Amino acid sequence: MHITIVGASDKYAGGFASWAVAARCHVAIVGPSRGQAEAFAKKINAATATGPHDPIVDNVIFLAMPYNCVLDARDFYGRQLDGRIVVDLTTPIDFETFEPIHPEAGSAAQEITKARPGARVVKAFNPMFVGPWEPEQNSTQQTRDVFLAGDDVEAKHLIAQFFDVGGLRPIDVGPLQRARELEAAGYLSIAARLSLEAGFVAGQLGGRRAAGSRIAQEKKR
Repeated sequence: MHITIVGASDKYAGGFASWAVAARCHVAIVGPSRGQAEAFAKKINAATATGPHDPIVDNVIFLAMPYNCVLDARDFYGRQLDGRIVVDLTTPIDFETFEPIHPEAGSAAQEITKARPGARVVKAFNPMFVGPWEPEQNSTQQTRDVFLAGDDVEAKHLIAQFFDVGGLRPIDVGPLQRARELEAAGYLSIAARLSLEAGFVAGQLGGRRAAGSRIAQEKKR
């Protein structure tokens, strides 16, 4: 499958983009500048790289970036999204407070649909894309689930096939309104990962302090 990934950052797009390349997809990277996109594409061995002002060619677009950037991309590309499958991988988080953001429409995915009703929006979430993950390990690990929500049944089916061919197990959780729960799960996964990386163990004061310190560092980024 030919896909475009809007987002050229290891922090937000790294896990998914690396997996997509390993799954033998033709991956085009769009970055905030052509130079950033080319550097990221070279790092993950993506097929092509472009800047934000170049027209999007592929009919399947993945948004892998912070919540506020997703809204900016939605408005920037505007009508280019109409008729295309737009897969939202976003977890809305306020990194100043490390609290979840509750979009007015219910979820980031629904915010995209609200402004661009012509886009065929699918929400996708998989915990492995939240933190570091090496795609080549997948063959020796248990099949990982990826949860999908969307109102466009055909678009959701196509994205389910995409993940299935790549070795994941797609699970349809229902209409796009379920994106709110998927985004909440994404927030919990990130919070849990930060605690584990900090060595948090329930009942240990030192672990709590370490986890708090790790989250504080994340807020400053």
